[in-house]
Amino acid sequence: MEAILLTHAEVAVAVAGFASVVAAFQRPLAPVQRNRFLAILLSSLVQILACLVPIWLSESQAAGPDLWRLSSLLFLGAIVVAGITMVYPLKNLGMTGIVVMNLPVTILLWFLTAVSVGALIANVLVVSAPGFRLYYATLLAGLCVVFLTFADVATRDD
Repeated sequence: MEAILLTHAEVAVAVAGFASVVAAFQRPLAPVQRNRFLAILLSSLVQILACLVPIWLSESQAAGPDLWRLSSLLFLGAIVVAGITMVYPLKNLGMTGIVVMNLPVTILLWFLTAVSVGALIANVLVVSAPGFRLYYATLLAGLCVVFLTFADVATRDD
């Protein structure tokens, strides 16, 4: 479990690094482009934290048998904070997420995010014995969101 989470965190770090390199080569960035790269960096940061927090909690044995319930709750909170941080600046630009991303990508991103949030809520409230599999499925969906966002940003010309 620990090796899988550490490898997942390394992949998220790599995506954040590639996004930073792409942003550096595309300077100066328009406000919409800055928002796109902020979305990639924040999503990667959430992935990294969601991978490392369960390891820290299991090492300290602070969570005990509720390790995945507590980790899922913290992951859910991080998704909400990052989502607000990514969407709120678009309101100031007078744009919506559909304008910022391609429509099919936007639909897929919202679907993956909704499934992830639902799985985390189930892991916190519904499942009698929350476990690693549901938590990691949510992490994989989040990594798909990061990759899709990066692919959309890297292939757009505007």
